[in-house]
Amino acid sequence: MIESQFFGATVRFIDRLIMGLAGTALVLMMLHITADVVSNLLFNAPIALTNSTVTVYYMIAVAFLPLAAGEYRGAHIGVDLLVNRLSPIPRRRLDHVVQVLCFFVYLALAAQAWQLALEKLAANAFMMEQTTRVSTWPSYFIVPLGFGLIALLIGLRLICRVLGQQEPMPREEASIEIMHEGHGNV
Repeated sequence: MIESQFFGATVRFIDRLIMGLAGTALVLMMLHITADVVSNLLFNAPIALTNSTVTVYYMIAVAFLPLAAGEYRGAHIGVDLLVNRLSPIPRRRLDHVVQVLCFFVYLALAAQAWQLALEKLAANAFMMEQTTRVSTWPSYFIVPLGFGLIALLIGLRLICRVLGQQEPMPREEASIEIMHEGHGNV
């Protein structure tokens, strides 16, 4: 039980952290673009480096950081036409196999993205916008972070399953599940 509580608290902390970072990146991107448009319209002077900052930093953070949060909330798209027709035991076993496969796929994606990020760091990767050099290598580390966090979440779920512990889930889902357990199936 202690492991389950620790895993749950760890996952919730990581979830809040990455959603905070992704949310901050989203708000900053909106403010930056709005300021650029207003500056361009009112003063005929767009903000320098807006395109590169938005595409290289903000959009990457908004797209890759919340991957684990989507998995944590069960918000990823799934097609289970055949799976729903299985009885509970084969369905559970298939889910375990899929979770193990997903863990290794996300781990491989994180490792490959990490390797690419290290290569970009070594090359001091940059892009030119107008006449200004914009370093792009830091943004390459966002991708392995996103893939690594989703692999971590799936790994923690698998450990909980092996130990027979309750899997980490968002607080609102946990309270709903406790209500259902206490009052029979709804």
